[in-house]
Amino acid sequence: MLRIVVLLALAGALTSPAARRLIRTQRQRRQERAAVEARSARMGDFCAAASRRLSGGDTLLQALGNAAGDGPMSGPLGQVTEEHERGVTLSRAVQRWAAREQTSEAALLSTAVTLASDRVGAQPQLFDRVASICRTRADMAAEARVQAAQARASIWVVAALPWAVALALLAEGGAAARVLVSTPLGWFCIGAALLAELAGVAWMRAVVARALR
Repeated sequence: MLRIVVLLALAGALTSPAARRLIRTQRQRRQERAAVEARSARMGDFCAAASRRLSGGDTLLQALGNAAGDGPMSGPLGQVTEEHERGVTLSRAVQRWAAREQTSEAALLSTAVTLASDRVGAQPQLFDRVASICRTRADMAAEARVQAAQARASIWVVAALPWAVALALLAEGGAAARVLVSTPLGWFCIGAALLAELAGVAWMRAVVARALR
């Protein structure tokens, strides 16, 4: 009876409005992060396309809009265009977007637009330079992700090794197995090992995640 009550309580908690809101919020955050990553990864192509449009005679705003097309930058460019039509300068509108985006690629684009619109003029070479930097950063980020995947695999191998040894000891039997499964000292050792494993895995994953920032 107690198990049924506990299961019903868990089911109610998981299907409650608060739980649904939390799940929806987490999903939205993941989608936003994915969109930001997509824009950062394609920033080099976007700036190169803007440079070609400027060389073809487009104004700065036209070049940015045409370069965006239906790609990841289309949404932000739509917001920037709306702000510009309301009287905000183009450089200020892009700066506001870059402040919300909080990525190095967005900051580079914001700097390029500010220079092009307020200082040196809409020169294609300016956006070519930003495109080159962003593509280099994208290549480095891709290599870092490969290295991070290898590091994560190593983490799980290292974490599984002590438990593989423990299972071998249990299968073999003997005094070590009896101590582990039938004495308070053995239970304490298992609990301490589990906590140490969890702490170690969390720490190593945090190190890998920090290296990717």
